[in-house]
Amino acid sequence: MIRDAKPADIDAIYQIEKENFNRPWSEISLMNEFKKQKSDFLVYEINGLVAGYIIFWYILDEAEIGIISVSKDHQLKGIAVELLKYCISMHPEVNRIYLEVDKTNSGAISLYNKFGFKTTGYIKNYYGNGKDAQRMALSF
Repeated sequence: MIRDAKPADIDAIYQIEKENFNRPWSEISLMNEFKKQKSDFLVYEINGLVAGYIIFWYILDEAEIGIISVSKDHQLKGIAVELLKYCISMHPEVNRIYLEVDKTNSGAISLYNKFGFKTTGYIKNYYGNGKDAQRMALSF
């Protein structure tokens, strides 16, 4: 089930962050997302537990994926696909979506390619020394 994230979900979300990323978002950064307008902070819940989440920022006809992450126990089950589809369906006004992804994250890049995202460039050291980001965009 996809639903709005709640402050009570932050511990579970932060655990998934630490499990999946060398430089996870801080709990404070995650909590700050609740204060933002023009932002969707959603979780995918299975049996009452947070299995994944997305932060999706939008303004006018453009959007950016801040993050999509799924717990290791629930990866490769289509959760990221469902979260992204849900955000896209909620914002028919959006005709371009941007994101940055670690250029070595082949699983995420494969997901974005399936949606039709195209590489638009690279950002050197975006994720730390020697960890470049791949910029991608999807136009409708």
